[in-house]
Amino acid sequence: MSRYFSALPFALPAFVVGAVIAALFAKRLGAKLKERPIIVFWWLASLMLILSATLTPTGHALEMEEGLLTTRVWTWALPSPSALLTINWQSMNLVLFTPIGIASGVFTQWRNIISLTLSAYIVSLLVEMIQYLVMPLGRAQFNSSTVIIGWVGITVGVAIGLLVRASIKKNSRFPTV
Repeated sequence: MSRYFSALPFALPAFVVGAVIAALFAKRLGAKLKERPIIVFWWLASLMLILSATLTPTGHALEMEEGLLTTRVWTWALPSPSALLTINWQSMNLVLFTPIGIASGVFTQWRNIISLTLSAYIVSLLVEMIQYLVMPLGRAQFNSSTVIIGWVGITVGVAIGLLVRASIKKNSRFPTV
């Protein structure tokens, strides 16, 4: 696990800044969406986690040779199921996108669940495109299997979130003693 943290030296500071920003906006956005601020914070913090882990320069980006800064890779492939059974960069994407899916699933209003889930799917695609286009990040590749794995993480997360949401709704119908 330390290998992943050392490969992303700017991710933790960027996430901390993002989480502070999420905390500052959660209450106001929660009121606008008619949702609990804690759920809005969770969704925004999950978004900040994704952005900080995927759109900050990698550890080797600062040391890249000039030739590598002009090389891009575009890969269309389905993810290998075995890639999800071991800890690797692809399975980390599954873990990275699951929290935003869970947060999307626990919103109280269906319009928010749908719109924020769709937003999460779009973020997965946009992240991959930005990584491909912005060479100094040191991630100049577009890999469709990474996008698909992100979508799987979001989908699994939404399913978990909806189950949690249903459980909370069911249990809140009966007064506790």
